[in-house]
Amino acid sequence: MSLTPYTPDSKRSNKTPKSKRSPFLVDLVAESERIDEERSIERKRQVSIQRKEQAKNEIILRALQEPNELDELRKEKRKILEEEKRLKAFIELEKTNGHRKNDRKAAEIAEKRRQAAKLEKRRSANKEEIAKREEARIKMIQIKHNLKPK
Repeated sequence: MSLTPYTPDSKRSNKTPKSKRSPFLVDLVAESERIDEERSIERKRQVSIQRKEQAKNEIILRALQEPNELDELRKEKRKILEEEKRLKAFIELEKTNGHRKNDRKAAEIAEKRRQAAKLEKRRSANKEEIAKREEARIKMIQIKHNLKPK
């Protein structure tokens, strides 16, 4: 342990550390300005964050409120495909009906031909019968009148 003699400098050196912590040594105006600036920077940062969040929410809301074009296009495509199927079925039905109509016409024509053939057969049978009767009548007249057959 060494004892240092008392000198006014040594006493000042002891007081300096105590006075460094003194609130009276701080420039209060500068400290206040620094704190205000920090608060304004923090406020600006918070406002910026809020604006970003608000913009993000607005974008999401707009996206949710807009009609989904993809769904509408899919619905429209489904309607078009259903309409095409319906038209194809209608065309096939018309073709079938057309074939039926042609078949029906062919059947009618065949029936008319059959009826005509039947009538022709009857006519020819009747003509033959009439011719036979006429021959028989002529023979009977010849026999009755004693004429020679020709």
